[in-house]
Amino acid sequence: MPWHVCAATATGKSHLDAGTSCQDALSHQVRDGVLVAAVCDGAGSQPLSGEGAQAIARDVVAGLVARLAAGVPLPTLAAADLEAEVAACLSAVRETLQARADQAGVALGSYAATLVGVVTDGERGGFFHVGDGIAVADARDTALAPVLSLPENGEYANETYFVTGQDWRAHLRLTPISHPVRRVALMSDGAASFVMARGSGGLFPAFIDPVQAFLSAAPEAQGSAALQGTLADPRTWRITGDDKALLLALWQ
Repeated sequence: MPWHVCAATATGKSHLDAGTSCQDALSHQVRDGVLVAAVCDGAGSQPLSGEGAQAIARDVVAGLVARLAAGVPLPTLAAADLEAEVAACLSAVRETLQARADQAGVALGSYAATLVGVVTDGERGGFFHVGDGIAVADARDTALAPVLSLPENGEYANETYFVTGQDWRAHLRLTPISHPVRRVALMSDGAASFVMARGSGGLFPAFIDPVQAFLSAAPEAQGSAALQGTLADPRTWRITGDDKALLLALWQ
């Protein structure tokens, strides 16, 4: 398998102090060499956002993998066509979540969560994004700049957009990946505060280089456990009190 994927979430200090659970979630699958992955960050102001993040991450990955299984060549589609496939998948995810909300007697917005994800065969593909979070694809040709999908915030810094919002389609962004990659990183805002370099122009070498050196030599389960320990380290509390989610996929 060309992809070596390690991923983890950790509850932030603010939620630990409040006795509440982590509202970040992630999911990934690799099918026939194609990586499909997603990271979701639940809205702290909504009571069921952690459940929403889990459902959206899981179901969008499953929906896109189902399209691959049906013969849709997602990584090689033109950007507009890939965006249309992602939009159709998200529409179905929203319908499922709406049915869940109706059964629970709550508003769809109770499950509010952002989304950042990727579809790539290692040669091409794209990031899809609603709201905040960050995605990075570093090229095998190290002379090339990384492909980035950065947060979209509203009028104020703490505002963003959610998959459950009425205007979700207007805020769905597709960023093409048009060259071979050596690693892909998806992360929530909490993790980005120390995983990204200053200015968010790429991954922070002092963090990512030793982490990748360990993960690349470890089995995925062991690597994911170690990554979880890193994200949960109390030393990160000096940087952020937010929940953290990080998925790192290495091309091998």
